[in-house]
Amino acid sequence: MKNQAVTIGGALAAFLLAPAIASADFVLDTGTPTGTGAPVILSDAQSFAAEFQVTAAEEVITSLAAYLTQGAGQPNDTFTFDIYSNTGFTSRPSNRPAPVYSTTGTFTANGWNTAAVNNWTLGSGFYWLALQVSSPTQTKGLDLPLESSTSTGTQAALAFASAGTSGQYAVSGADPIGVQIQGSAVPLPAAFWLFGSGMLGLGAMARRRIG
Repeated sequence: MKNQAVTIGGALAAFLLAPAIASADFVLDTGTPTGTGAPVILSDAQSFAAEFQVTAAEEVITSLAAYLTQGAGQPNDTFTFDIYSNTGFTSRPSNRPAPVYSTTGTFTANGWNTAAVNNWTLGSGFYWLALQVSSPTQTKGLDLPLESSTSTGTQAALAFASAGTSGQYAVSGADPIGVQIQGSAVPLPAAFWLFGSGMLGLGAMARRRIG
């Protein structure tokens, strides 16, 4: 009986002290652009987006990244990462639903520019990650080198889209930009861990009584 209690307590301890249930994974990764051809320019006159799918019941988004070079911009210029639902995304701006999530990205140097986010939770479905600039005060224009193919990367985009001064997106394979989204599985609720901690405590009490 004593050995059984020790075994149960040890198993609970190992489970509760184990690392996170799932490591971060790419939800979207179009790969590092090769720069084939002239880059497109991200500015208040041009926006770009990539479509992706969340297949799990939920995904917790932890970081976003865009591959940028300076162009006419400067270090510390900003832009926005916006995640839109697929529904109505290509409608006129006046009819397009607001972003599900939005955060500011900052250009620091040529290459991947990353923004950490606080566990954005998405349900299963189709979404667009859009890179947008609201005014020239954010940036005069950052260059987006293009991918050589629309199907590269570890998690290729389902489609790409671009918008001009009208703000209305048109789906096209002509502008395969470099973007990444990292996510992880939804963590277990706090109540589960409290329950496990309680069980661990009971196991310790049982060991003391048996001993």
